[in-house]
Amino acid sequence: MSDDPLPDHPEVRMPPPLLHLGGLLIGYGIDQALGWTLPALPGREPLAAALALAGVGLVVTALLQLAAHRTTAMPHRAARVLVTSGVFRFSRNPIYLAFALLHLACALSLASPGMLLTLVLVEWVMHSHVIAAEEAFHARRFGPEWQSYRQRVRRWL
Repeated sequence: MSDDPLPDHPEVRMPPPLLHLGGLLIGYGIDQALGWTLPALPGREPLAAALALAGVGLVVTALLQLAAHRTTAMPHRAARVLVTSGVFRFSRNPIYLAFALLHLACALSLASPGMLLTLVLVEWVMHSHVIAAEEAFHARRFGPEWQSYRQRVRRWL
């Protein structure tokens, strides 16, 4: 057991956008290697476009709200304040939700079953490593304020 103090920032080692990008590339590679493609689904392209638009809108809105509160959007840096208003009233992780929507939009747009499979894997890594580290940090940093927020607002939606 170590006597080192707990870090003053979340211990996030892999940037979430790179996790999703890696998942998309691996999924595309799987599709190419196995000759996979999704069956023709009516409305797939408009659905992909709507998901992409929602994802972009959500990430931009969340980033603007974090900037307005003068706190970081970088998961490996310490948040100065706990933002609980705006899109953060509905999701504790609106940026990660946006990344998932964009990943899904890419998978649908490219008719990629491999990207759908890697979305599941990426979200497991996000939940188990990135979000777990951030939530542990927020519990230490913001204490009762975090616990109250955590009880009121769901992790995703």
